[in-house]
Amino acid sequence: MKAIGITLVVLGHAAWLNEDVYTLIYSFHMPLFFFLSGFLASSKREVKQSLIKLFQRLILPFTFFFLISYLFWLPLNILGDGQASKMQWFDPLSRLVTSKADSFHINGVLWFFPCLIIISLAQVIFFSALKPIYSFVIISGMLLLMLLSNELISERWFWSIDSAVIGMFFYQLGVLVKRVNLLSYAVFNNEFKTYLILLFTIPIFYYLALLNGRVDIRELKFGAFPLLFPLIACLGIFILFLISKKLKPRPIFQWLAISSIVIFPLHLIVFRFLHKIEVKIIPNIWYLFDLLPYLNTCIAICCLVFVFRFLKSKTPRLIGL
Repeated sequence: MKAIGITLVVLGHAAWLNEDVYTLIYSFHMPLFFFLSGFLASSKREVKQSLIKLFQRLILPFTFFFLISYLFWLPLNILGDGQASKMQWFDPLSRLVTSKADSFHINGVLWFFPCLIIISLAQVIFFSALKPIYSFVIISGMLLLMLLSNELISERWFWSIDSAVIGMFFYQLGVLVKRVNLLSYAVFNNEFKTYLILLFTIPIFYYLALLNGRVDIRELKFGAFPLLFPLIACLGIFILFLISKKLKPRPIFQWLAISSIVIFPLHLIVFRFLHKIEVKIIPNIWYLFDLLPYLNTCIAICCLVFVFRFLKSKTPRLIGL
């Protein structure tokens, strides 16, 4: 699920992607990663050890990837190329302190790190002391309030807390599903029933996702019908789970999943260079640009798998390993 998820994340950021494909991906791809984070979270309430792991696995990589992004952005700022020229060289550093979800102009995907840090802190300090069902009910109420009052938020909250409320719902869902062992139910191991469920759920997901339209947790945009967003996202996660169960384990899935810690924060940097080159050298033929998102996704992932292998061997602690 993580391997397919990171592929969809990269594809969703590729230029010239079909709008419907973009809408379908965005309807559930970030909820998927919050769900997986909760599903894989430790059930033990060891505050000190959890805080140490939080620093090693999230805070340190966040700082490292922010600095990498800043160093790639800085030459563009100095040369006065595009949006970068409109910001002072020190502006991204001040935005690092506040870490609002919409403030990472040097690398938009970095919002996920402070968001997950806040969620993990809340889990360690508060939610881990409660039964998973109580935690899920509480955060469901908070999600409902956020969806209903979203238009009233005029100023984004520090450290992506506003987006973290949304992500926490899927995180707690992952914790609850793991605790009750929901994904191990016998019905999911029956091949005929699995295909029957997929046949029923995929059209519903497709219709509802396109009906609701564009969703973006970072921007607090939840489509035309915000209350449909959690349902659509859960459907997408469930469908991906069923599809993943039908796929045989292969090394490529393992590599993609492990490498996602590097692929996720750095793929936009690769795209930045690919897009600038392609606009200049590729003729303006529509079918070529229809294929480029998929080609660029493969190129970016292949490049960053090698970057991951290098960082893993040289500086594993900086990427949370």
